[in-house]
Amino acid sequence: MPTFESVLDRRPRLVVLLVATAALAAGFMAMPFWDEDEPRFAAIARTMVATGDWIVPMFNGELAVDKPVLMHWCMAAGFTLFGFNEFAARLPSAVAALLTALALLRAGTRWFNPATGVTAALAYIGCLLVAIEAHAATPDAILVALTTWGTLLLVEPLLPDRRQLAAAGSQQASSVSSPPSLSLSHAVLAGCLFGLAVLCKGPIGLIGPLAVVLPFVWLVTWLALPAERPTELSLGSQCRGLARHVIIAGPRAIWQTLRQTRLLVVILATLVVAAPWYLAVGLQTDWAWPKGFFYVHNVGRFVAPMERHSGGFLFHPLTMLVGFYPWSCFLPLAVVVACSRLWNAWRTDPSPAAGQTDSGAFGLLLLWLAVWVGGFSLAATKLPNYVMPAYPAAALLVAALAIEAASRTSWPFPRWLALGVTGLAFGGIATAGTILVATFYGLTGAEPAAVVGLVPLAGACWLIWTARRRPMRAVATMTVTSLVYSTLAVGPAAAWISRANTLPKLLATAHDHAGGKARLGVYTHLTPNIVYYAAGEVARWQPGETAATARFLASGSDAVVIVPEQQFAELAPALPTGTGIIGRARPLFKNQDYLLIGTSPPPARPIDNRTATTRSLQR
Repeated sequence: MPTFESVLDRRPRLVVLLVATAALAAGFMAMPFWDEDEPRFAAIARTMVATGDWIVPMFNGELAVDKPVLMHWCMAAGFTLFGFNEFAARLPSAVAALLTALALLRAGTRWFNPATGVTAALAYIGCLLVAIEAHAATPDAILVALTTWGTLLLVEPLLPDRRQLAAAGSQQASSVSSPPSLSLSHAVLAGCLFGLAVLCKGPIGLIGPLAVVLPFVWLVTWLALPAERPTELSLGSQCRGLARHVIIAGPRAIWQTLRQTRLLVVILATLVVAAPWYLAVGLQTDWAWPKGFFYVHNVGRFVAPMERHSGGFLFHPLTMLVGFYPWSCFLPLAVVVACSRLWNAWRTDPSPAAGQTDSGAFGLLLLWLAVWVGGFSLAATKLPNYVMPAYPAAALLVAALAIEAASRTSWPFPRWLALGVTGLAFGGIATAGTILVATFYGLTGAEPAAVVGLVPLAGACWLIWTARRRPMRAVATMTVTSLVYSTLAVGPAAAWISRANTLPKLLATAHDHAGGKARLGVYTHLTPNIVYYAAGEVARWQPGETAATARFLASGSDAVVIVPEQQFAELAPALPTGTGIIGRARPLFKNQDYLLIGTSPPPARPIDNRTATTRSLQR
């Protein structure tokens, strides 16, 4: 019977493609859009297809300045191929998640071994936030795929394939006097990927990866330059020697970094891809879109909280423990071990070949985590998905140390590992408890979905049983547990929970009432879900505009208005004769029903039994 390691070594790409595709496909169950972002972005893409204008993003007749256009293009392409439905809008995110998994497979195999590559790829697919975003009509999964591939392309010359190094011999590897330069084709390709990332979510698509790559390349280049080693081994003498080397060799390393990364080529390729659309949308909107996007949704979000999305400096590290679950149970240990190994490696041998060992890969992954998590921790506006570009680095780091630990005769850090297994079990309990508590706040009837919390509990029990006897099977157990948990959470469990999202059904009732497509309006409160499922522009009236609302209802039997129940008393006196409540539903996590106002059907006339008998006799 083939072992876990042999399967991963023989067909790593096939394993990742089959398992990741199956996990992603299982999450695509029929369910309406969630939250506010999904229907908003989908409505913009629908408008592009309907109007043929693929340059200016429009939402309900107004300029949409919160996100660039790549995500809308991907969704619009899905609508063109598969029709206007949730699957078509969410498919680009799933494809992007699969591409990120393949990038991790490539990096893990090159820098460590095939088992690490496969484990990293499946760990990424199996963590909770990635599973959610891979099945969401949002730009985050697309941004992660583009920035991950671009980052890996730029650093590959500094972290070559370990199998090639082993074949060439350690002497050849250690004889490298300076890191190799990036090829022109890789520089152009990386720049094109960053250009698409800028089209996906703005300047962060270029700034974020460069903030990881440039310091790393500078560090490896700087270490490769000759330096005087201190004769004393004390920490103080080593720090002084380090400071002298920074001052003397630092500027030279900067120039070599710019040359080795072909930074000018990368930036030019980025501009060639991204600039045409930014110029086009600026010209067509009299520069209103660039002003709104850059000043409000970039600078504004960084300096002040927007939409009440705020938090302290530890917000992102703490929420990452939830988003990266269940692998986050072992992420703190992986970070501490990698930092300790880097420190010990530098103290013993800060050699020019440092970038060609495990230390170089660990250094890149730690820097990758620090830049994305630390950078967004400084911003005033905070959301858990902002640091998703750090998740590939976390998956690689945990996978590399897990495979290495499993290859030993005994588990290192047994107490830390026991704490991680306990966290895995606790996460299952927390999942079930969260769903049950949420049923009291709008998730009516979602109690059966709490069963998904049993998966981590079962995984933790099996880990305890198998970890001592066959360590590599413990890694396989963790991988399977994460995939089953995330697949059930975003698939059957989410589909069951989505039954509480009744607003789309209310819109369907409105269209049925109109005998086709209703003309919709809202009194006081408009949500993106209403706009998308209305399949057209929705009129809106502010509190007090009862006369305008009444005129709209009187304009035809296909006119329908949605009003929150608490505002109905204000609107009721102005309703035209023959109109009334024709439907009601409670949107997800709302404390009141939304009422559907339209032309009331005529009351059924009472049947006169004597007349009916006479007609029957006449027949």
